[in-house]
This record gives sequence, C-alpha cells and structure tokens, in this order.
Amino acid sequence: MSSSGSVAAAVRSGAEAAVVGALGAAAACAIWRGPGEARGIALGVASAWAVSTLSAAALIVAKEVSTKAFWRAFGCGMALRLGTLVGLMVYSWRRDVATPAMLISYVFAVLALLLIEYRRVRLR
Repeated sequence: MSSSGSVAAAVRSGAEAAVVGALGAAAACAIWRGPGEARGIALGVASAWAVSTLSAAALIVAKEVSTKAFWRAFGCGMALRLGTLVGLMVYSWRRDVATPAMLISYVFAVLALLLIEYRRVRLR
C-alpha cells in the first residue's frame, strides 16, 4: 500500500469509527437520561474515538515499515487506551460529571472501535 493509500485507509477508519461512536452515544443517551449523563457519555465516546483513530493511523503507517514497528505501534495504542481511561478517572474525581456513564461508554466504545480497527489493520 502506498503512502496515499495508507492515509486513505486511516481516514476511512476514522470516519467509520465516528459513525459507530455516534450511534453508540445515541443509544447510551437513550438509556441514561439523568443530569449530566449525556455530557459524560459524549466525553467517554469522544475520548475512545480519538485514541482509536490515533492508534489505527499509527498501525496503518507502521505496518508499511516492518512487523516490529507494527507491534510497537500496537503496544503504544493499548497503552494510550489505558492512559486515557486513567485520565478520565482522574478528570471525574472532583468534577460534576456522570462518572459511571462516562467510563462505561468509554470502555464499550473502545471495544466496539477495536473491531473496526482490527478490520482495517490486518498484519499480512
């Protein structure tokens, strides 16, 4: 795959993730209707989309370099997901945000977006 092909694949992956994230956020907002929960859900899903898109882009580019670079990018993507989860927990500690809705939506969005990322990035 060429450099422009890698960029196009990364853009497609990000766009698909945005659609899935928006649908998931809408479904979560239909379930949780309490005060501030829509904001928490939006923050959780947006964070998951951001880390998924960055990770997918890194994997697509690293795949073209070498297998070793691919696995390093994979490890960095997982570390970024964990760091974002910890960051969201710290953020919610003394703020007026619906913490359960935010963290649950983040975790489920990460899981759903990993499936899209896996489909886009296959190590051959």
